[in-house]
Amino acid sequence: MDCTTEDNLAYYSLEGLRADTDYVVKSPLSSHEFILNICRPVKSQLWNVQHLAEDQVGAFYHGKHGDIAIGSINSTLATVDGNPVLYMHNGSPCKEKTMLANTAIRFICDTTSLFDDGAPQLIAQFPTDDDSACAFYFEWRTRHACPVGQKPAGILHLFLILLSFIPIMFLLYVGLIFIYNRFFLGLRGRDALPSLGCFSPIRFFTWLHDKITGRGDGFVGGPGLRFGNGSNGVTSGGRWGFSGGSSNGGGSRWGWGKWGRRSHSNGYGRIPEEEQGILENDRDSFDGADEENTPRGVNGDTFDNAWAGARSGMNSDGIIRL
Repeated sequence: MDCTTEDNLAYYSLEGLRADTDYVVKSPLSSHEFILNICRPVKSQLWNVQHLAEDQVGAFYHGKHGDIAIGSINSTLATVDGNPVLYMHNGSPCKEKTMLANTAIRFICDTTSLFDDGAPQLIAQFPTDDDSACAFYFEWRTRHACPVGQKPAGILHLFLILLSFIPIMFLLYVGLIFIYNRFFLGLRGRDALPSLGCFSPIRFFTWLHDKITGRGDGFVGGPGLRFGNGSNGVTSGGRWGFSGGSSNGGGSRWGWGKWGRRSHSNGYGRIPEEEQGILENDRDSFDGADEENTPRGVNGDTFDNAWAGARSGMNSDGIIRL
């Protein structure tokens, strides 16, 4: 991976050490001045470097007849004893011409400074003679070498990812209810906030099922939204996501109905066919009742006949003469 590594579920990243300006290392162990960068080629101007292209040099020092690359760029980290290590192989040929220069940088976690990246130090070179040195070992104490997080594996990782979505979905759910109450129903203040009753997943999915299947007609049993005027035991409406409203005394809230929406005070839930039959029977009964309750005169005449007879004896001034 690019400048990152893992070890025993610990995750390391040295991206913060990838710099636009090269790091310069001076050490009493060597007369050379080492120039290097992390996970990218050096930015300094190179002169007569051997064996490597200039855009492949990860670390070097100035030699007598040209720059000596002590390692090529590498962005793949390793871990040794819980510390990230960066190896840079295949540098310029060494003095004996049988080997290529190599460099290893060991990074050690250091939390003493939260703003300083630290600096690399030369710990050893082999052989110790400057002209013959072909292998170089650096140590770098920095905050970037500390584990930045634990990466769980397998099913635990998947479980934690799914768990992280719960608060997001909760906030989204609350926000949608608030928007609906505030901008669609015109509620303000505390009335626009959702209550605990709207957080029941069973009620929510049952209501959603009723809406999709077309069962939200107010008569078929099941928990769903209902709207009423506060009479006949029907919960009055005006607020979505609540179980508020009274059974007999009015109110102004949408409400989640209890199991079985009620259209009458006795709790009997009718199917649409029953409701249609009741309406037709009521209409027939009303027509018959109108005929039976029509006012009749003393001679048994209906009110209409009596009124017609009265009008026949009315003069132009509206006076009835008997």
